Amino acid sequence: MLLVGWDAADWQMIQPLVTRGLMPTIAGMMERGVWGNLATTRPILSPMLWNTIATGKRPIDHGVHGFTEPDPDGQGVRPVHSTSRKCKAIWNILTHYGLRSTVVGWYASHPAEPIAGVMVSNQFEQFRVENGKPTPPSASCVHPHELTDELAEFRVLPGEIDAGAILPFIPTAGELLECEDHRLGKFQHLMAQTATIHATATHLLAKDDWDFAAVYYEGIDRFGHEFMEFHPPKMDEVTDADFAAYQHCMTGIYRFHDMMLQTLLDMVGNDTAVVLISDHGYYNNHLRPDPRPGKAGPVDWHRPFGVFAAQGPGVRQGSRLYGAGILDVTPTLLQLMGVPAGFDMPGRVLAEVLDTTIAEGKPLPRIETWEEVEGECGMHPPEIRIDAAESRAAMEQLVALGYVEAPSEDIEKTIRDTIACNEFNLIQSLVDSMRMGEAIERIDALDPSVRETAPCLTMLATCLLGVGDKSRARDVLERLAADTPDSPRTRMMLGSLEFAEGNAQAAMTHLREVAASDPRLPGLHNKLGQVLLETKHYDEAVAAFEKALEIDGDSPLAFTGRARAKLELGDAQSALEDAMTAAELVHFLPRAHYLVGRALAALGRPDEAAEALELCVKQAPGMSAAHHELAGVYRTLGENAKAREAELRAGRVLA
Repeated sequence: MLLVGWDAADWQMIQPLVTRGLMPTIAGMMERGVWGNLATTRPILSPMLWNTIATGKRPIDHGVHGFTEPDPDGQGVRPVHSTSRKCKAIWNILTHYGLRSTVVGWYASHPAEPIAGVMVSNQFEQFRVENGKPTPPSASCVHPHELTDELAEFRVLPGEIDAGAILPFIPTAGELLECEDHRLGKFQHLMAQTATIHATATHLLAKDDWDFAAVYYEGIDRFGHEFMEFHPPKMDEVTDADFAAYQHCMTGIYRFHDMMLQTLLDMVGNDTAVVLISDHGYYNNHLRPDPRPGKAGPVDWHRPFGVFAAQGPGVRQGSRLYGAGILDVTPTLLQLMGVPAGFDMPGRVLAEVLDTTIAEGKPLPRIETWEEVEGECGMHPPEIRIDAAESRAAMEQLVALGYVEAPSEDIEKTIRDTIACNEFNLIQSLVDSMRMGEAIERIDALDPSVRETAPCLTMLATCLLGVGDKSRARDVLERLAADTPDSPRTRMMLGSLEFAEGNAQAAMTHLREVAASDPRLPGLHNKLGQVLLETKHYDEAVAAFEKALEIDGDSPLAFTGRARAKLELGDAQSALEDAMTAAELVHFLPRAHYLVGRALAALGRPDEAAEALELCVKQAPGMSAAHHELAGVYRTLGENAKAREAELRAGRVLA
């Protein structure tokens, strides 16, 4: 099996290029295999996400909580490493299983782990050029170490990216050399990094000594941070000259990745299953944030849907995949490799990916956990030391990308800030997994200098609303409103609070004021729609959700909201279509499955309705309305025993 990671790849960019015939390789994968969206988790930070992908676990379990962490010796901070991960990645599990892996460039894989096979860490591509030659690779970026000199020959220098490589991306490159602020040097640097990973990977894949391979390309994400603001349509904040110069860069880098993918497919042949994924997408249209310095951070450009495509032995042919998420990747890869997943991996095996003509299509029985399986798995002891020079080089790259601030001369402050940032990232992850109570406990334990900041108070208010602590939520929101009276986010949350307290009119006042001041604020029209639903203004609710979809056409909440409004208006068929779309975007969305069930029941399809509602109550056992609806469906089917069981479950929920 070959796993290919394209950081930040997005179907919104890929599909138009496929239609134009400009990405034939991925077009072929779509025809021969399975493809669809891959929902990410929050916060949308690459080191957290790629470790979730590799382990099948959330950050609280895998241990990577940000871009940097304190040095174990307390003398500063360093980029997160493979030793930051406190559970086994898929290549460690396969080492247990006696299978050999080749891993190239995976995020936070430095120092390279002593797995069965070969690992080239994500710091292999980082080097300086001295006297026209790259500095030697560090001793810990390649396993086994004796391959280091051999692989060093495959590093590509920025100066080797010549006019023939630049002009297809930047046709006016020759003229730009006359401008002081051109981006040609940055382009060469990014292209050299991407080419280094590809050259190294192809060299290693040519050896017939691996069972599993994983290659991670960061190029699309890095190019996005440098050039997406110039992608058509032209942004108001971009000058005509810059737009003319760089408007082809993002299309070019996607096409280049498609060409590299073709090389990989040619090398591994038809007897290898190939899976292509990204950890998140990248805003490329009217939702792009303001690109001017200080207006938005790098993470603000990240879209919550990445890509999934697969082909080869064991993979179904010519099919769409719906409702997949990054937590599902490792369980599915293990299934395709004939290895069981662990019960401590919350994702599902994507049965829709499996070719049932050569397998039953049923997941293998899970083991309790791989963490308790004894024997060599290729993980480092956590106390392993990292060369300070290596850490500095990696830190400089993170600073250049804008993901972290340059370390302060005050070492203690830098360490405190790093710890606080990582803790806040972890709190966001807990909120994303609906563990609001744990998130509140962690917020309350923060140092007051962090706990009292606006982002932290906003997160606290979100959690308090989530657990129903309306009194404390009001206190927090009123403090926020006093400090930032013009904050649209705070006013939106005050509207949510008023609505939770039964004050629909007050909620509408807050939300309409926000709409007047910032009509494109994400989530605003969804919240307006929810209030209109509860006040039985169904036609207006439909309009609100349609406005939300104009802003973001992939909003699951907008589709579920519009589905409910249409259901109440008696249009069960349209409601079904909207609810199905929401469930296709995000599989773990109980409200969507509930509405699918209601719509199917209204359309006289009780068997299918029962299936959807059973999935709903499996995902949300506490949703009493779903149990009642299920009981009614079973009565329609004449299955009175199941109907009574559903009513009993509803009663237990209410009790």
